[in-house]
Amino acid sequence: MRFIIRRMPPFALLAALVALAAFASAACSNDKDASSTNVEVLNAINILDKAGLHDLDTAIANKTIAANATTTYQQLQTIVLVTEWPNSDLKAKAKTLAAVFGDASSATAGATPDQAKASTAAHNAHEAEHDFSHEVWDYLYGKAGIKVSDSGDND
Repeated sequence: MRFIIRRMPPFALLAALVALAAFASAACSNDKDASSTNVEVLNAINILDKAGLHDLDTAIANKTIAANATTTYQQLQTIVLVTEWPNSDLKAKAKTLAAVFGDASSATAGATPDQAKASTAAHNAHEAEHDFSHEVWDYLYGKAGIKVSDSGDND
């Protein structure tokens, strides 16, 4: 009897730890709710919209490739690829956008990039992000129950 009583507290402690681990596992499950997905999408599209693609496009069209151009395109490509987009349509469009950012990254890389290719790639990245952003914001407006009028494309 004395043996069982001495062993009981460690066993109880172990049981409590297992129960706590199970609770923590359930609380940190991989199942994302719509709210956390929307926050992830909001963060990603905010970064994409404010990345300065208009300025990069304009500068490269004027024969100036910024020192951070390649890195910017690589970072945006990464953001697009790691974000969990909420539906299959946005997922497919994100893959396409990621490829466009990859092309822009390649076109601006190196000591002496081809100016014409870099200019075309920068313009394509800028326009593709606008199109994607419009789609993402339409989705988010719908989730928020906001009716918006199409007032044109703002840069």
